Amino acid sequence: MAGVQTMATSLTLKKAGSEPSDLVLAHIVSIGEQSTEADEIDVTTLDSPNRSKEYIQGAKDPGSIDVTANNCFDGQVQKLSALFDSGDIREWVETYPDGKGTLTYSGFVKAFKYGEATTDGLATVSFTIRLSGKPVYTENES
Repeated sequence: MAGVQTMATSLTLKKAGSEPSDLVLAHIVSIGEQSTEADEIDVTTLDSPNRSKEYIQGAKDPGSIDVTANNCFDGQVQKLSALFDSGDIREWVETYPDGKGTLTYSGFVKAFKYGEATTDGLATVSFTIRLSGKPVYTENES
């Protein structure tokens, strides 16, 4: 197989506290890439070989994920806005088509914005999930 289409990928906010169920976010237009990057620690000494700097890997930063959705005025935007206001770290799950895999991560809504209104445009919202801790990718057997 050459690849898997991303159409039908879903993003779920896992329930917390007294919430009755998980929230599968609707009307998602895009889920941005997730990129982990490691800090570098300079361990250069005066006797480093060849007068070259030396480094070791430091802490890993899982980054942020940008999400855009159409605003269908169905209550979802209020939930996302409330998450931004609370700053709560929540569990999120991206599920790839046909259940082929998932990417699970914890994070808070770092940024929230309403999209531009244009003559031929759609009402949209976008938000950024700031990841906290290591994301976990799980590949499911077909």
